[in-house]
Amino acid sequence: MAPSRGTPHAMGGVIERISSNPRFVLGLQLGPLLFWIVFFLFIPLLLIVFYSFCLRGLGGTIEYTFSLKNYIHFFTTPIYRKILVKSIVIAIEVTLGTLLVAYIPAYFIATTKTKNRLLLLILMIVPFWTSLLIRNYSWILILGREGIINVYLMKWGIISQPLELLYTEFAVVLGLVHWVLPFMVFPLFSTIDNIDFNLVDAAKNLGANDLQAFWRVTLPLSMPGIAAGCLLVFILTVGSFVTPSLLGGPEDLMITMVITQRFLTLFDWPFGSAASIIYLMLMILFILVYDRFIGLKRILKM
Repeated sequence: MAPSRGTPHAMGGVIERISSNPRFVLGLQLGPLLFWIVFFLFIPLLLIVFYSFCLRGLGGTIEYTFSLKNYIHFFTTPIYRKILVKSIVIAIEVTLGTLLVAYIPAYFIATTKTKNRLLLLILMIVPFWTSLLIRNYSWILILGREGIINVYLMKWGIISQPLELLYTEFAVVLGLVHWVLPFMVFPLFSTIDNIDFNLVDAAKNLGANDLQAFWRVTLPLSMPGIAAGCLLVFILTVGSFVTPSLLGGPEDLMITMVITQRFLTLFDWPFGSAASIIYLMLMILFILVYDRFIGLKRILKM
């Protein structure tokens, strides 16, 4: 006697057929990811876009109308244009500084003995074990007028009065380089570790010295790691908030600080939303230009 449609055997067959369906499996795999992207990325982004075209009325109320006044006000106000340019300049300085500082340890870790690599990599991520606030306050103690640097420089007679190191662009760049350094080291390490150093030996056998072999062979082969690290560091730096707030001065405001002030202090959601969209468009434009001149395909070669 054939089993009826309601028996456990029949239900098991239905479940087996459904679970073997490629579309069902694909939906089960992508479902949580799509849910996360839609509800925590697209919907909030659409709300930000909607508010950016609204206006702030009297008493802080929001006028739900379509207007470009927030965008016009941002680009026609000199202080906001200056802050936007300042954010880009600081991000470029941090990216170049981090690349110069990170390449040597990444190269050393990649070329050292295998048994010591784990220890060196752990030492590189030690800063992540400490709160970002604590790290920034540490820089305040180091760079302040009565900090370690000024105290010893005056004690040794090198300077007669304390240097103004804190609350400057230098302090912001230094703090950001300290923060994003691992984000540059690990892509570089991953790329350099995969380089066939027999090519370097071949270059030396053909008459190249160490510097020429590095410039002609090692550096070009490590470009995917450089491309990935620079892209990641630049985006993180432009979007930084804590370090510029604690280590920078009035002249070192960044775009994220303007957005935070508008949302949380002035409760001007329309203008804060417009500034957020401008920041997002700036990042998209940077990625497009980056892909045009450097190529995102370099990152895929890692």
